[in-house]
Amino acid sequence: MAGSMRYRLRVDLPDSQEMIDFAVAMRRIQGISDNRGYNIIAGVHGAPFWYCWHHQFSRRSDNRAQLFLPWHRAYLYYLDLALNDFVEEGGVAQPWWDWTAIREVPEGYEATDIGGEESPLRRYRMNIDLPTGDIRRFTRRRPGQNPAARLPTETEVATALNDNDWSSFSDRVQNMHDHVHGWVGGDMGDTTTAAYDPVFYAHHAMVDRIWYLWQIRNGINTITGSLLDIVLDPFAMTVRDVLDTRALGYEYADTAEQIPPVDPVPVG
Repeated sequence: MAGSMRYRLRVDLPDSQEMIDFAVAMRRIQGISDNRGYNIIAGVHGAPFWYCWHHQFSRRSDNRAQLFLPWHRAYLYYLDLALNDFVEEGGVAQPWWDWTAIREVPEGYEATDIGGEESPLRRYRMNIDLPTGDIRRFTRRRPGQNPAARLPTETEVATALNDNDWSSFSDRVQNMHDHVHGWVGGDMGDTTTAAYDPVFYAHHAMVDRIWYLWQIRNGINTITGSLLDIVLDPFAMTVRDVLDTRALGYEYADTAEQIPPVDPVPVG
């Protein structure tokens, strides 16, 4: 990834070149069992390793801190590195699911095959060892069947982007995020297994994109100062390290045909 820029694009149809390339990389990391493999990466979030931060809480820490957005940005970056280890040239970037516009699980994540091969995005066979009982099955979804959850709207995203207080903004985004997990349902509705469903990452790329857009308005360093030097375990990165997506080698764009120019990002 060093020295290159990846553009994370909106989730496209399964026959688009961007989705085919992404599926190839996902298929490769799903096929290995070491710590570059999908099963281990997914397990970092929930079971069996439980490093994730939600609502100022992590099972791995005695502290309370607003690390939901920074931790998940580091997590997506970790997946980026793994994906690009298995791409010979050109590189791939994760797509983002704009659930304000696509009011269903995207077709690119529902199709049974991509590029003439079985899709690695529709489901994944989990292989989780737990003291309470191992999990050996394919991920499942139950979209729209949870009456307490809904997909957020464009108005809600706009309201969050207009909130220039970091803490309040973070809470708004996390609440929208929770609804999407509940709306997709199945394994996405359970922190234990959510990150094994490939659509988890398209959802979180949208969440990260909202923060990216907020940073364009408010500056990349307009975040609670006491958070900046906290290490985002298990990644060898601090909050400060993940503030600038360009330093991490990626930006967001709507389509491959409309890549925006590289303009300076305001520093708060």
